[in-house]
Amino acid sequence: MTGSRSTNPNPDADHLNKLGLALKITLISPPQNFSKTQETAGVVPPLGLAYLAASLDPVHHEVKIIDAVGENYRQIFPWQDHLMRGMSFEEILAAILPDSKIVGISNLYTFAFLAAAEIALRVKERFPGTIIVFGGAHPTVMTRQTLSRSEVDFVVLSEGERTFRELVQAIEKGEGWESIDGLGYKQDGEIIIHPKTKFVQNLDDIPFPRRDLLPMQNYFLAKEPHGSANRTRWTTMIATRGCPYGCTFCNTPQIWHRRWRARSPKNVVDEIELLKKTYGVEEIHFEDESLTTSQEWVKDFCRELRDRRLNIIWQTSNGVRAESITEETLDLMIASGCTQITIAAESGSPRILKEVMQKRLDLTAVKKAARLAGTKKIRLACYFMLGLPNEKKRDVMQSIQLAVRLAFWGVDEVVFSIFSPLPGSKLLIRLENEGKIRVGEEFFDDLTPHGDLLVSKSYSEFISDRQVVFLKYLGYGSFYLTKLIFHPFKILHSIRNVLKGTQEIKTERALRTWWLRLRGKEHFNYHDHDSDG
Repeated sequence: MTGSRSTNPNPDADHLNKLGLALKITLISPPQNFSKTQETAGVVPPLGLAYLAASLDPVHHEVKIIDAVGENYRQIFPWQDHLMRGMSFEEILAAILPDSKIVGISNLYTFAFLAAAEIALRVKERFPGTIIVFGGAHPTVMTRQTLSRSEVDFVVLSEGERTFRELVQAIEKGEGWESIDGLGYKQDGEIIIHPKTKFVQNLDDIPFPRRDLLPMQNYFLAKEPHGSANRTRWTTMIATRGCPYGCTFCNTPQIWHRRWRARSPKNVVDEIELLKKTYGVEEIHFEDESLTTSQEWVKDFCRELRDRRLNIIWQTSNGVRAESITEETLDLMIASGCTQITIAAESGSPRILKEVMQKRLDLTAVKKAARLAGTKKIRLACYFMLGLPNEKKRDVMQSIQLAVRLAFWGVDEVVFSIFSPLPGSKLLIRLENEGKIRVGEEFFDDLTPHGDLLVSKSYSEFISDRQVVFLKYLGYGSFYLTKLIFHPFKILHSIRNVLKGTQEIKTERALRTWWLRLRGKEHFNYHDHDSDG
């Protein structure tokens, strides 16, 4: 299945492409790891690749993006001991732009590294002269390990637009990459890494991502965002970059160096207006690490969006700081079209927050935000994390108790996720030093897909794998029982949405997926591509 795309708007580029003079570049977002007991991982545009494409000269560079999931989100196929979702590896090879000089591969998540490496290996075997470039969170924090693979030639670290553009220019010349900031490469068998030191100061200087290279209609049809799609035509955006905090479970501090930068509100709303005009987008999902770091920025953005009268709704798919949710800010967010916010409490245990996560959060702010949102016309979700090192059952019970109070105050949903050690994070380094994990390909292979409902690993010495799964469902059961008692109409409304196929919160999307799965009507097709590994 292929969604509609725009044609190249630049006639000079078309002319050079026909003459074969433009450098050809293919950018690939790999298929997803998939589990039959998984909720859904999301079918969302690979904005990182779209930003890279936008950074290149459209006259001298012919670029193609292959979003393996977006192109064929209905397909499930076996590979080694895994199930994968999206285009098969052979289908990806067949879709690569002929005579591509450079193939860039996005690797956001550690559990997806082996699939990304498999694509690189097959590209090298099929097209030996192709230069392979990796980018994304995993190769940024695991640069040496990524470059140790013979099929990987370069790694672009962290923010990639300028680094990738400079690398492409150096490859065209055949030299010059030795001086590029934020680049890893091999020279005479030695791995050389230039740490990222130069970040774009004015994010408005970065062109809008090339969504014309993506199957936009497919994202609308799949209707599987990271949150919930209230309207048919939705898409993701990034308004800010980085996060100033240093939570131990997160590798963002290593990727962005705890630098937070924001595009101007006008620039963000300009993109929203363009999305509405070009694709009829009605809903925006912000994927930012920390969208509300500056309350003044949030207020200015809301005023700009409200004053333009674009009739757009929006939500924060990732968690925001509870302290940023004041009545003035929340009222402006609602007036500008915000329908849902997510608060990342992470734990109801002050001990875990302080000693294990090193998350500077006063739980009073979470409670205040929940009570405030309960009086407004907006949906609120709250995220918790279980199975962390040194976490005890009583710590988890404090999280569950907080979730029950949130349900009483009218919070719409909670998510209990299982802690997974991210390379580059302080907690993974701690687990390595304690000899509890050894980071390597076996470790990557053992990581389960996000959202698996039955398979989880606990990294707490006080909670077993089975117990952490039980505690997760105890948390869900306690929250929804409380919600049923004190807010029964919200439960009935959600049941109606599930039966109708409408999604206003992420839980409704998940329940709809399982409802279809139980009835044998889920839209996946299983194929035997690459079953021999």
